[in-house]
Amino acid sequence: MGRMRFFRTLSFSLLALLLALLAACANGPREVDVPAQRLEAALARRFPYELRPAGLFTLTVGVPHLQLLPQEDRLRLDFPVDATGRILQGGGHGALSVSFGLRYEPTDTSLRAVNVRVERVALQGLPEAWSAPLQLAGSAVAERLLEGTALHTFTAEDLARAHGWTPGGIRVTPQGVRIELLPPVAAAGQVR
Repeated sequence: MGRMRFFRTLSFSLLALLLALLAACANGPREVDVPAQRLEAALARRFPYELRPAGLFTLTVGVPHLQLLPQEDRLRLDFPVDATGRILQGGGHGALSVSFGLRYEPTDTSLRAVNVRVERVALQGLPEAWSAPLQLAGSAVAERLLEGTALHTFTAEDLARAHGWTPGGIRVTPQGVRIELLPPVAAAGQVR
């Protein structure tokens, strides 16, 4: 359930802004820019949160720092992480960095994470026997579980408020995220 919570948080941050902008742009520009500061501020309100994998220990994921990677057309989130629990002998501290691209899927009107990569998992203070296996397993599982995950699904009401305009291409820019808006005719004839 942790991956759903993570992407639900990101979804609300990015897409609450997108929906408001889509509704305002029915007769306006063909692109909408969502500034990095707005995305990061929205994310900050939804963290920290805790995960309890198999009830063995508690993993607290702190407020992320958003990095824009326009050269790679990706977003990166850098999280502080704390692990606590009896089996961890005092716990550990570290960081988790995840990067991904964004894609709009018109068949189910969802925004999806694509090409997910765990860039860094670093945990200090854990017993040596736990540290390397946890880092390796965490990277592999996160990439596998997050790939293709729907961050948000637009409802019929969302799309109606946008007067038929729908998200098309999504690009990361040096200032934020740029979302191309497709008019109703273009969106209906689009094949992806």
